Amino acid sequence: LGTTRGTAFHKVMEVLPFEQFEDKEEISPEIVQKAMEEQAECGKLPKEYIPLVSVSKVVHFTNSSLGKRMIKAAKEDKLYKEQPFVYGIAADRLNKEFPATETVLIQGIIDAYFEEDDKVVLLDYKTDVIDSEEALVKRYQVQLDYYAEGLEKLLSKPIADIVIYSFYFEKEIKLQKSK
Repeated sequence: LGTTRGTAFHKVMEVLPFEQFEDKEEISPEIVQKAMEEQAECGKLPKEYIPLVSVSKVVHFTNSSLGKRMIKAAKEDKLYKEQPFVYGIAADRLNKEFPATETVLIQGIIDAYFEEDDKVVLLDYKTDVIDSEEALVKRYQVQLDYYAEGLEKLLSKPIADIVIYSFYFEKEIKLQKSK
């Protein structure tokens, strides 16, 4: 159920119409619930996902400073969600025994990023039930470092922030670039 719930949260965050929300006022549970139901009705969100997602946790996110920044970026057409990502690195960066002349491709899907003040904010949603924020950072730091490095090169813009948003802890966790 944990994986399915995580998938459901990610899909909701992908299809929520952030550009329709207000960044200057409180987003109510009714607004989020209605948006989820509308996305299900038009086929963008599987109906069976709705009961798996805590509306209050999504409301908490949309009303957070990070959520408000995303809403503002969406209104300016500077929010990008569920972006496929492929980035090549020298193989010896993964393991010193691998040849530096070989390239390894790192691929994944970036949950969201947005542009703000000509810089990029990289965001990864997590639903992990985990002991601590530190454990969450330890689990995902390397992945997000590669995403940040690749995104910076691809967009030719500096990364301002790398953020994990934990739905479990209901808070944003800023990461330091470890490279």
